[in-house]
Amino acid sequence: MAVLATRCAEVVLFGGNDNPLDIGRQLGAFQTFNYHQLDPTIPEVVRGFTDGWGADVVIEATGVSEVWETAIACGRPGAIINLFGGCPKDTTITVNTQRLHYSEITLKGVFHNTPYHVREALSTIASRQIPLELLLSDRRSLQDLERTFQDMRDRQVIKVAIVPRE
Repeated sequence: MAVLATRCAEVVLFGGNDNPLDIGRQLGAFQTFNYHQLDPTIPEVVRGFTDGWGADVVIEATGVSEVWETAIACGRPGAIINLFGGCPKDTTITVNTQRLHYSEITLKGVFHNTPYHVREALSTIASRQIPLELLLSDRRSLQDLERTFQDMRDRQVIKVAIVPRE
């Protein structure tokens, strides 16, 4: 889960695996936290960075219902909570309706993209402005596809390039 704090769009990144958190630091995250090693809760850490307010923008990318609820709890009044990670079918979450209503929090479910966004993403990748090779854990052949999917499921890799035979 990425949290954009109130100061100059500083990204505070939370995760359960140190390797992706290290990549987040290399890509410019202001601060990273392994939630397995936190004593206070994630919302308490976020409020600590924001003078007690909470984050302006929260991006949830796990698709885990409990993390959706945590993401919502991290937002300040008027926050935008982007629920990017898709949960399994028929998943439900609990939302504090008083906080949602009176704090004017915006929940955004995000699915798919438009041709414009695809072009922008490809343009960003092609420009090499962002060292996206940091996200590429490995290059493997098509014969390793089953093992690759298992490694992705087990969070042993982030992204794997499948290369054709040479």
